[in-house]
Amino acid sequence: MENIKSLIELPGKGKALIITDIHGNLSDFEKYMEIWENFKDKNNHLILTGDCIHTLSGGKDNSIKILESVVRHYEQEENFHVLLGNHEFSHVSGEDVNKSGINQTKRFKMYMELKFFSNWKHKLNLYVNFFKKLPLAAKTKNGVFISHAAPVKNINDINDIINITDDGYVPHNEKLYQILWNRYPGDYNEEDIDVFLEKVGCKFSVVGHTPVDGYKVIGNQVVLSSSFGLGKKCYLELDLEKEISGVKDLVGMIKYL
Repeated sequence: MENIKSLIELPGKGKALIITDIHGNLSDFEKYMEIWENFKDKNNHLILTGDCIHTLSGGKDNSIKILESVVRHYEQEENFHVLLGNHEFSHVSGEDVNKSGINQTKRFKMYMELKFFSNWKHKLNLYVNFFKKLPLAAKTKNGVFISHAAPVKNINDINDIINITDDGYVPHNEKLYQILWNRYPGDYNEEDIDVFLEKVGCKFSVVGHTPVDGYKVIGNQVVLSSSFGLGKKCYLELDLEKEISGVKDLVGMIKYL
């Protein structure tokens, strides 16, 4: 496995659990961590595709507890990978994100103050520094590109993904913004997916970000909702050794929580 700036390159061995958009749901997070405990070995990987924080469902927001666990796993386990999501990005960029009629960024800071008291700003700064360390995507040897959102338009090749943060963690970094925020159909179509995949040397895309009922296939892209979504909750048990000839092969690897 190689981690080059904003890209993780996974080897062609073992499997990878791909889990999207936990959004402060502790019950779901703990179920996925139990799956991971029974799944992990030296050849297997876990990829959280971002948006672990900021509950959107109206239930209790356990973002801080989840984030503490994510940081601990990330620091202690080589094969535990976390990608940056747009909700984490809001704390890095300073641009508030509003969802479900709530300023999620400000509410998270309020919870931080309630938990950490006068030390909350220091603790938030530690979280922000952690977010800045996170890659934006993963690429597998059997041709799967994994990110929070996507595709990114107007790129030349995979180096534009590797160096995607060079223009800063700011909203006007267009490529960074697209890999965190793009949604179908408003921001892209099936042709855009195929053009992007050819540029990055992959055949298929797996993303979260957009709430769906379990999963949705858009051309050569699979959108997963592992926790926050429109009904069912799914994750992908990606076989890194298998030749993937069509998106149906990826769908066959989807499992329900």
